[in-house]
Amino acid sequence: MPLAGPGAVQAAVEAERAHTRAWLHDSILQVLEYLAAGGYADRPDADELARIAADAAAELRAYVDGGAAATPGADELCARLEQVVAEERALAAHELGLVVGQLERRVHGPLAEQLAAAAREALRNARKHANAGRALVTCDVVGGIATVIVSDDGAGFDVAAARRGSGLRESIVGRMDRVGGSATIRSRPGHGTRVTLRAPLADAGVEQAAAPLRASRPGRPAA
Repeated sequence: MPLAGPGAVQAAVEAERAHTRAWLHDSILQVLEYLAAGGYADRPDADELARIAADAAAELRAYVDGGAAATPGADELCARLEQVVAEERALAAHELGLVVGQLERRVHGPLAEQLAAAAREALRNARKHANAGRALVTCDVVGGIATVIVSDDGAGFDVAAARRGSGLRESIVGRMDRVGGSATIRSRPGHGTRVTLRAPLADAGVEQAAAPLRASRPGRPAA
């Protein structure tokens, strides 16, 4: 087997660095900000904050020791999105829903992981900045393309004038670039935000569904 050239090695190193930066931003940094803000509550719940800190410590230790274990049943895109929505519901004050449309093929592995992670960042942005009353995640897999859309009815922003911080640049746009996909952000002040994530399917990350599936999981207000 021929050895990889210096350019290929450097590209692999940079890709791994980008993956690590995105993971740290999406997981540990988000938890630290949440803890520092006292859970964004008027009266912080010490027991709940301790539980969240312990979970984050376990996740970081698993990563350092060789990679976090996959959550049982979360190897497909829909299951991962369900998990993301459930996690956000525990933190958000607005209604949050998930709707699964037509699934011509099942998506699993790294592609499912990256799509769900980008959706998680979009939902976090909505929770932290949009002051939304409702957010919705939709998912379709049609014509060889997996599409995940995260929309909210919040404050919106001027996309052209916005400074792309690491959350938008690395955790959404950069993440989709790295899987050969795309992220489109549409928003304007006072009219909410819509983030569309698209990725072409590769045989290693999909399997044919027995039949086209449709499911709907309506949102509910967070407790």
